[in-house]
Amino acid sequence: MNVRSAALLFLFLLQLPLPPARSECPPRCLCYEHGDMVDCRGGGFRNVPRGLPLEKLDLSWNHLASAGPGLFRGLSRLRMLFLHNNRLTAVQQGSLDMLPGLEVDTH
Repeated sequence: MNVRSAALLFLFLLQLPLPPARSECPPRCLCYEHGDMVDCRGGGFRNVPRGLPLEKLDLSWNHLASAGPGLFRGLSRLRMLFLHNNRLTAVQQGSLDMLPGLEVDTH
């Protein structure tokens, strides 16, 4: 590789987006570099992790018992929420109001 090609490659690599910082991924979750998905299946969560810049959140197989107003605060980009096999017995009115584009899957 000649110097010009190496310089162009270096400049190209500088333009690529960096993966999210590891500190953004909650403990006991998997965060995918190429997408807005956070997988927190089976992590023992009783509450929703806060402030994640994501569109998809999988909280299946956790210990969520109810959803009240403010439960999803800080997740304004959330579009898909997976809640399979939790202990949900109540979803209070207004719990999902701040997420008008949300699709909830509870099967």
